[in-house]
Amino acid sequence: MTLLALIATAEAMLCSASRVKRGQTQRQQVLMGQGVDSVHALPLVDEYLKRKTVGASRLQAFVASKLAEVCRQAVHTRSFEYLLLHLIRTTVHKRRSKQLIQHWRISL
Repeated sequence: MTLLALIATAEAMLCSASRVKRGQTQRQQVLMGQGVDSVHALPLVDEYLKRKTVGASRLQAFVASKLAEVCRQAVHTRSFEYLLLHLIRTTVHKRRSKQLIQHWRISL
């Protein structure tokens, strides 16, 4: 009976470890832009853009794929997050400045 319990425990640990490893591998592939994540797929947009790019040359398709690879790698960096934060702060600051200028013009 003890042997059966040990075998069941070993099997459960093996299944758990393989699930964890599979999850880590899948997460790494998604972060590196290599995995196809069906949750983030946009089939309607994909089909629309595919129809719009039917006449593209092989050179254009090659350039687009390489540029997409570079963009995927850049997006998964901390500096890209800081760039977005800077753009958001700059936009908000400009809008506030415009509102203050308009307010002062109206009040004068």
